[in-house]
Amino acid sequence: MTNQTLQNAPPARLSRAAWARRRRRRMLRRRAFFITSILLATALSGVTLSAAIERFPLRAVPPASFPPAEEAQQTIVLAEAPQPPLAFFQNLALSAQPEAPPASKSNGVSGAGRQPVGYDYSRPVPESPAAKEGTFNNTLFFGNSITDGIARFGISPGSAVYAKNGLTVSDALSEPIVPQGQGKISAAQALENQSFDKVYLMFGMNELGWSSEEVFIQRYSELIDQVWRLQPQAVVYVQSILPVTSEKSSDDSPFTNERVRRFNQLLQQMCAEKHALFLDAQAALADETGAMPADAAGADGIHIKKSAYETWFTYVQTHIWGGKYQ
Repeated sequence: MTNQTLQNAPPARLSRAAWARRRRRRMLRRRAFFITSILLATALSGVTLSAAIERFPLRAVPPASFPPAEEAQQTIVLAEAPQPPLAFFQNLALSAQPEAPPASKSNGVSGAGRQPVGYDYSRPVPESPAAKEGTFNNTLFFGNSITDGIARFGISPGSAVYAKNGLTVSDALSEPIVPQGQGKISAAQALENQSFDKVYLMFGMNELGWSSEEVFIQRYSELIDQVWRLQPQAVVYVQSILPVTSEKSSDDSPFTNERVRRFNQLLQQMCAEKHALFLDAQAALADETGAMPADAAGADGIHIKKSAYETWFTYVQTHIWGGKYQ
């Protein structure tokens, strides 16, 4: 019999059951000692469980988006702007937004090498002769679900439409919304491979729920710079936000005509400062009180019917910038 066999054998004076109990107690003591050693080492290193958890990175959850429904059933997705109470988290949220690449000096309507002659940017695009047939065959309409109705109702068959329900100025270029093959690519990717004569932007309805007007204007300004960089030959129009019905405006939501007017004022001021074209599209659809007529809107009081799209497009066709560059 080897020494190892002798060590594992139960003592002669103990029963086999008593020896087994003693062995189990010995194993339990060893485990307790091992666990205590780990806890002690962790405490001495100064790392607590709560501190370890705090070191995990935070990931922003995008706002929910509802698929487009029928005209009378559509709902605007209210996109919350990043406005947490602590400055640290506010900066973290804003950094998650797409960064604007540096704007090219020769881009857009007012690049350093393309100064328009005799145009007052502090005012909306004035009325012009009606557009000729084919004027919008190489035009892009870019925006949220309201813009999507242009394609859905066939308002301008020769034009391209980049739009998605819930789209905002923050994710307009990064969100995959342009069909390509079996999938979709971002508007930024699509614009790198296409060239448009005119680009009509319409954003702001979803952003009415943002608590920071400064963030909205900053993001919109960055979007314009990026579109100018990607489409240096295109004339870019910034369309005003359309009004909502009086009933919608009074239902205690962010979608009020007072807020629409405020945001449109900010957009017009932004265009004046950037030398961008401001198209006062809301003037085509607002009634004498500044609201969307009930018979022009869908059930939600925000989206518009086909007849209202036709009225809007008539306005677009008769308000085309006809300036020249020097």
